[in-house]
Amino acid sequence: MRRLAATVLLTLTLAAPALAADRNVKLTLDGRPVDRAGGIAVLHNGVIYADVVDLVKAFDGLLTFQGPATVVTINGVTARFTLGSRTATIGDGAITMPGQTFRRNGDVYVPLEIFITRVANAKVKTSPDRTRADILVNANPVS
Repeated sequence: MRRLAATVLLTLTLAAPALAADRNVKLTLDGRPVDRAGGIAVLHNGVIYADVVDLVKAFDGLLTFQGPATVVTINGVTARFTLGSRTATIGDGAITMPGQTFRRNGDVYVPLEIFITRVANAKVKTSPDRTRADILVNANPVS
């Protein structure tokens, strides 16, 4: 019986994917650091996320917390991100994000690309190794 339990445990351990620790991503806005101390953008489960409060500040938007939801308005575009959900409501529609909104050290993190392209109406370019993300508002991206 012990041998069977050990075999099952070993099989489950090998089949479970290893989760890498979150890694900081350097975030810039038109070439300028968004946060000199770093840590507002992270690579989490293969998706680049950023602290929603810092993003809203960078775009001079409005932010409210409504229970588990964070509601953001930037230049007339309103979005609702709910903790633990992969669905965001932007304007009158809903979209599926590449990952869930989550809380880390008391801060709410949302998928960066969705926020930038759908809410802030800007562009984002990430480095191939995903250690840097450049938000492009007033600059033309280099192809």
